[in-house]
Amino acid sequence: MKKDRFKDKKTQQPWLVTFADMLLVILVLFVLLYSYSDTDVEKFESVVGSFKKASLMDDGSGILNGDGEDGTSSISKDLEDQLAEMIEREENIKEILEYVGSYASEHKLEDKMTVTPTEKGIEVVLPEIMLFPSGQADLLDEAIAFLDDMAPLLAEISNALEVEGHTDNRPISTARFPSNWDLSTARANEVIRYLIEEHALQPERFKAVGYGEYQPIASNKNEEGKSKNRRVVMIIANDS
Repeated sequence: MKKDRFKDKKTQQPWLVTFADMLLVILVLFVLLYSYSDTDVEKFESVVGSFKKASLMDDGSGILNGDGEDGTSSISKDLEDQLAEMIEREENIKEILEYVGSYASEHKLEDKMTVTPTEKGIEVVLPEIMLFPSGQADLLDEAIAFLDDMAPLLAEISNALEVEGHTDNRPISTARFPSNWDLSTARANEVIRYLIEEHALQPERFKAVGYGEYQPIASNKNEEGKSKNRRVVMIIANDS
């Protein structure tokens, strides 16, 4: 039996192994990111398909299979751009979630200020207490400070943003707000207006919705429940 039978075959181009390892690590990272997000499915399949075509597997000879010269793998600039764009978007959204989480913890709002993945996108619930005086739609100083910090993070992504206003079931009837419909819509509009006028976010990204008292998340039979129902919800849409 020849002694060199079990010896590792050495490649004539050792840099290819390192290059392949790097690409495989990137692919694994991307799959992990996709596992906890709702990345565009068509783009995801396109990227994975391109990686498959590249055949980043060593056939044992030390030369990689693929479509490039000398049997080496090649990845198009378009593929690199797609992958970089998706990873960057995921990182930016993660940064938003971390900011919201740290803000809620710092201000003891964990039970009211929440972040939840939904079919529509990432849903950020902002309680009335941090945004508006009771029965009004003028932003508090605390709300302005929060939006000032949030705006640069939102500017880093291109996702559409839906802002919903919600109230409890206590009736309101003022010259400015004849009903809870008007109050909830005005609050959603005010958040959007501030982000557009003060931070130059693109108006076409936004959608304002007022639900009044008709989509409660808690019972309106006690003050704790009413407090949870008075909220603004910002949805970072899945599509970008």
